[in-house]
Amino acid sequence: MLNRAHPSARIRCMQRHVLIFVALAALGLGIAACGSSSKSTTPASSSGAAQITIDSSFTFHTTPVKAGSTVTVKNDASVTHTVTQDGSGFDVTIDGGKTATFTAPAAGTYKFHCKIHTFMKGMLTVS
Repeated sequence: MLNRAHPSARIRCMQRHVLIFVALAALGLGIAACGSSSKSTTPASSSGAAQITIDSSFTFHTTPVKAGSTVTVKNDASVTHTVTQDGSGFDVTIDGGKTATFTAPAAGTYKFHCKIHTFMKGMLTVS
């Protein structure tokens, strides 16, 4: 004999599944928008300056960097963020709407994060 749930029970179950799916999708999109990874393919700015930009959706955007160059960190968000190298190295705090600078390290790939919003992560490529 088949075990068939009452139609209203099936509808409630489907509604729960839809709500769970929507919540997970929103969480996934929120994390992606919040900088779970940086966008390192952004072309260099028109001035050619090395730059890390933090947008209002808590995402890092980076441009290519040459070793020893000045890297400008621009915070387009309204809240304070940091650009902190994983391990040890550069560590800059930038208030909302402000900029800060640091000197690019030796050639290599450097992972970094925001100490305040730990889900924000990025990568700086130095040549």
